[in-house]
Amino acid sequence: MIQKFRWKFIGMSITALFIVLVITLGALLGVSYTQSHNEVDRVLTALVNNQGQLTPRNAKPVFGNQKDPINKNFLAGEYNPEAVFQYRYFTVAETPQSNPRIVNDDNVYDVGRAEILSTSKRIFKDKTTDGVVTIGNNQYAYRVGKNQTGRKFIVYLNESLIYHRFSLLVRVSIVLGIGALIVFALVLILVSKKAIGPIITTYRKQREFITNAGHELKTPLAIIAANTEMEEMLGNNSEWNKSTKEQVDRLTRLINRLIALARTGETGEVVLNKVDFSEIVKKNVNSFKSVMQKNNLKYSGMIMPDLYVKAEKNVLSELINILLDNARKYCDKDGKVQVTLTKGRLGTNAILKVANTYKEGKDYSHFFERFYREDESHNSKQSGFGIGLAMAQEIVHTFHGKIHVSHKDDMIIFTVILKLAK
Repeated sequence: MIQKFRWKFIGMSITALFIVLVITLGALLGVSYTQSHNEVDRVLTALVNNQGQLTPRNAKPVFGNQKDPINKNFLAGEYNPEAVFQYRYFTVAETPQSNPRIVNDDNVYDVGRAEILSTSKRIFKDKTTDGVVTIGNNQYAYRVGKNQTGRKFIVYLNESLIYHRFSLLVRVSIVLGIGALIVFALVLILVSKKAIGPIITTYRKQREFITNAGHELKTPLAIIAANTEMEEMLGNNSEWNKSTKEQVDRLTRLINRLIALARTGETGEVVLNKVDFSEIVKKNVNSFKSVMQKNNLKYSGMIMPDLYVKAEKNVLSELINILLDNARKYCDKDGKVQVTLTKGRLGTNAILKVANTYKEGKDYSHFFERFYREDESHNSKQSGFGIGLAMAQEIVHTFHGKIHVSHKDDMIIFTVILKLAK
């Protein structure tokens, strides 16, 4: 139980860090992408305004009034004339014969002219104003403009180089994020045991207290039981003595269950072996026949043979007893109790179902909580302490299985799923 809590604590901490990294790095990448996109837009605007020519002087009206991508304010004194020489672009103009002609390709290297002309011809024909095309191994953003004579021209800007900074930042962010998670996980694994040390100490002291207190309480109960039996032997066989013996037995069962519940919290105290689940269920089902008949309940069992699971024989038997006793106590009057043990659909699990008539169908989400009992007339007349199902859940978890409860067709069904032993 402590180890499960520890790994759950580690998992939640790593998940929290992962969310923080995603938000932080996501925001950083978002800002970087926006800056790259705005930069492409500014360069294309400058190229169109200057008919495909970009110089430190003619670019200043656009680059000299840059906006901050976050607060949209203009940035003063950020213009650097040398910056215009970093961009790779070329221009294609429309001729009077409506054929494209390259007029400026001094700023690009090794771009196929035939590919440029065919792409430009298609753009002129489609009458698009801007977009993105792939030429060679690079991606170009383009925009269509008009010169003084009304002729169209297209400026192409190599945006692969501009977005290269963004893609590099993406790769660095992923590597650093994964590295941070790994380092954080390793550190957390090393220090987590110390971090939850007080919880471990408190839990162990609680278990020790229950065990020690249980053993201490057994002594006075044994004395009370002996004195009561002596009274009966002396002829004082009254209803008060009978009531005292019943309460002593009840307290003894409570103490034994509390001690068992405390001990089943740690899997190290139970050695798991291959046991015949079918045989254990069959034996316990048969032992409850007389009790069910005494309560006028319709009792039936369907048990598939030769199902083996990894468990501890006595503890598994106690689990089945708890579920059968619970079904007997809380079954509706003249109702029915059904027990089935089958193999799962995939053939990897053994599925035990203990169902009893329970027409009220109340909230059963708290049934596995310790000392929980519905304060209703349906249940208040039953003897019990509210720890049986909590103990059943502890036992199932000890066997690395699952247990849940459902309500269908006026029947409440407790289902236990254990993996079949190979």
